[in-house]
Amino acid sequence: MNACPRDAEEKSLAEVFDLIGFGRFQLQLLIIAGCGFMADSIEVGVVTFLEQKIPEQWPEAEGWALNALSMSVFGTKLLGSCIWGSLSDHLGRRRAFLLANVFLLLTGCLSAAAPSYVSLVVVRGLVGLAIGGIVIPFDNLAESVPEKYSSLVCYAIEYFWTIGTLYANVLAAVVLETWGWRIYLLLTALPIFLACCGYIFLEESPMWLLDRGCDEDALATLRRIAAVNGQDLGNIALVSYTRETEPSCRELLAPSLRRQLVSLSVIWCLGLFGYYGASLASGFLFSSGGSMDYTEVLFTSCGEIVGTTAVLLTAWRFSAATVQPWCYFVSGIGCLAVLAAKLMNGPTILVAMLAFLVRAGSMGGSAATWVLTPAAFPTHIRSTAHSVLYTWGSAGSLLATLWPAKASTSVIMGSYALANLICVAMGLWQQRGLAPRGAFDSLLSDLHASNLERRARSSIARSSRLASRTASRTSTATGRPSNLSRPSWPLLPSRQIS
Repeated sequence: MNACPRDAEEKSLAEVFDLIGFGRFQLQLLIIAGCGFMADSIEVGVVTFLEQKIPEQWPEAEGWALNALSMSVFGTKLLGSCIWGSLSDHLGRRRAFLLANVFLLLTGCLSAAAPSYVSLVVVRGLVGLAIGGIVIPFDNLAESVPEKYSSLVCYAIEYFWTIGTLYANVLAAVVLETWGWRIYLLLTALPIFLACCGYIFLEESPMWLLDRGCDEDALATLRRIAAVNGQDLGNIALVSYTRETEPSCRELLAPSLRRQLVSLSVIWCLGLFGYYGASLASGFLFSSGGSMDYTEVLFTSCGEIVGTTAVLLTAWRFSAATVQPWCYFVSGIGCLAVLAAKLMNGPTILVAMLAFLVRAGSMGGSAATWVLTPAAFPTHIRSTAHSVLYTWGSAGSLLATLWPAKASTSVIMGSYALANLICVAMGLWQQRGLAPRGAFDSLLSDLHASNLERRARSSIARSSRLASRTASRTSTATGRPSNLSRPSWPLLPSRQIS
């Protein structure tokens, strides 16, 4: 509860964040969260290049045995996604972020010392388990910035995903052929090391603390954030509210959340199937005779910067629900164009340009999906919901690694195109059917938990508690029982679960 002077001015979380503004703390958080967010995109590059180099040391790694490397990473992400999201909702964003990144750093470094191919597959599987915590920094960022900057910052963190992709590709071009894959693996863990070091600058999500009923801790955290930004919050109090039950996956099946859960599950699964497929396609689009053209791989990867920038610029005028289907449409058409160019033996530069377009579209669609997800679920189950959806995305990324060695380009690229076009259909359903009904307003609602009813209840509840304590003291002094009783409504406004 708030232990504050009676004349303190009550403010919602959104109002406090407006007072704090966007400054040094948010930039620090963006960089630290971004370093952790790079893990997944780096792993895509690691898997792509390791599959090219590992057979040189262990010739027995071929066919399905070679596929086991990528399957172990993307398969264990399914389990990791469920674990870390739930931990984040129960332990807090800050502690779960540290646990996930330390585990990722240790397993990433251990894999560089793997004495055999089997041990490499096992340890990289543990890396995938840790990567499942990637949703934590994203949700913490979404909950810790002023409302008007929320979408922009959530789009901005996607640049770190792209930076991770470019980092893995440039590192491979510089290190892989000269120093070998073990040094390459050690250097790919550098961003995670920086994320672990950044833990000392992190604060717990004030929204999570307030949702847990830790009003004093939430206000103290906000004061520290304000101090970093050079602001003074003065004599204020937070509007109190708390949830009715502990976080549970069962709540995701409530009618009020079911539709966005279903639609986002399909988009996460097929959208990341298309994204990872486009990333891994570099292995057969630009390789010949056992060697790979890193220049063309790097060029197509730059398409992700264009895709992220495009959705970031549109954020000023269009919602993520509006932008999302258009991005997947561009990616789907691009996949068909790449297929046509390969079938007609088109020049490599044409294939590279079309693959650039595919990467731009799939990255833009993925960024919009990431931004939509935390907005669709209430705080107390936000990370749990995000992790469940990321599990579907991990399933899609796993499917992208299961192509038989003899699978034709037509089947592979055609499947990616179909997946993207299904995402277009689901995105249009979200845009026209769900968004107008407020399906993606949960984050906004939690930030503005200061409507007149809640504010009135909070004030009346505080006055009632004060009067009860006064009456109790009077009763003790006179020996007469007090006639005051507790109010009939809950002491703190609670969430209603449909």
